[in-house]
Amino acid sequence: MLAKDIMTKEVITVLEDATIQAVGKLFVEKNISGVPVVDEEGKLKGILSEGDLVYQQKPINPPLFINLFDSVIQLDRKEFWEDVNKIAARTAGELMTKTVITADENATVEELAKLMINKKVNRIPIVNAANQVIGLVSRHDVVKGMYGDD
Repeated sequence: MLAKDIMTKEVITVLEDATIQAVGKLFVEKNISGVPVVDEEGKLKGILSEGDLVYQQKPINPPLFINLFDSVIQLDRKEFWEDVNKIAARTAGELMTKTVITADENATVEELAKLMINKKVNRIPIVNAANQVIGLVSRHDVVKGMYGDD
């Protein structure tokens, strides 16, 4: 069985400039847990999940400073600024994960399952040669493809 046999073909997507509030409402109204983020031509730019929205509630922990012989050493600076940027995000484009695991419509269910396990993702956008989203495969779709009735 292939991705094109199990994928959701009418994919709900959001544009990069969609507000986080609008995306959150969309998740609730459509009972979904993630969406591809696309540009005006439908080309994949990133992915946004409930986990990303929940992450915004993480408290900011300021970096640790150590004053040693009048020299200041700053620890965890990169992680701190990544947290600040995520927490302060106001649009899908600012909060989305930009590195997205994708597949084409001819990927097998087994290949999709392996990708999900190895890359620790819950959904895989299916894209065409122009990197436009043509489908979406969730973990549930994979299970259904492997064990559901034909």
